[in-house]
Amino acid sequence: MNKITAEEYKQVEDGNRKGLHGIDGDDSSCIDIVGVLNLYGELGVEARESLAHIKHKPVELRRNQKVFSLCEGRADIFVVKEGWLSLSHATSTRGQDICNVFMPGDIIGMRESFFESHDIVIVSLTHCKLEKVSVDDLHDLFKHHEEIRNAITSYVMVNDNITIERLRSCTHHRSEERVAHFLLEVYARFDFKGLLTSNVFSFPVTQDVVGELLGMTSVHVSRCMTALEQKKLIRKTRNSVKLLKPEEMVRNTGFDRDFIYGHLCLG
Repeated sequence: MNKITAEEYKQVEDGNRKGLHGIDGDDSSCIDIVGVLNLYGELGVEARESLAHIKHKPVELRRNQKVFSLCEGRADIFVVKEGWLSLSHATSTRGQDICNVFMPGDIIGMRESFFESHDIVIVSLTHCKLEKVSVDDLHDLFKHHEEIRNAITSYVMVNDNITIERLRSCTHHRSEERVAHFLLEVYARFDFKGLLTSNVFSFPVTQDVVGELLGMTSVHVSRCMTALEQKKLIRKTRNSVKLLKPEEMVRNTGFDRDFIYGHLCLG
């Protein structure tokens, strides 16, 4: 069946309330800095306990709320527990350009926190629940704990791979293939975290945001989405997408999941 059924939509909503790798929880409390970093490097008991004790506090954002993130010359670090956000690098000459989007199970500001005066602008695309993590505490663990250092390095490098793969698509493919490639990227990111139970995933991102990420107008994004639906490759609702023929989309776009999540050698 090509339609997104009521049961599939419910699974998407339930999936957003699960922890990483599908661990049930009463809410998003199962997503934290320990669980996220453990996906990128196996953490022992000591590393987990050390991460669990760093200072953190909950942050809740309304839809379209803007946060200017700069912590004593370094960007703040947030774990996304619920919702979607965009990130821009603000400069005096260029203004604000969206360079990435984040979803549950992502960490915002990790890479930027290692640069001085590397301020970022975060905009909540939906209602969001975040966990603000102490930059000083996390950087101290980075310096003195090899497992944590490897996991943080792996997280940064994997997310750089996502950006590289997206850039490759934008410079080598037609618009329709760019949009299909981005949908495969989002699916892969959810799947890696174990937050999927089917080919349906949450996608409350506006065409304006997708267009800015992919170098297209929002009108062009809309036409591409319609074309993908007409070709029976996807089915889209206001807040979700169903991949009907993901293998064919991979062949058409050259999406390379192995490049993004391939084994990282840090030894």
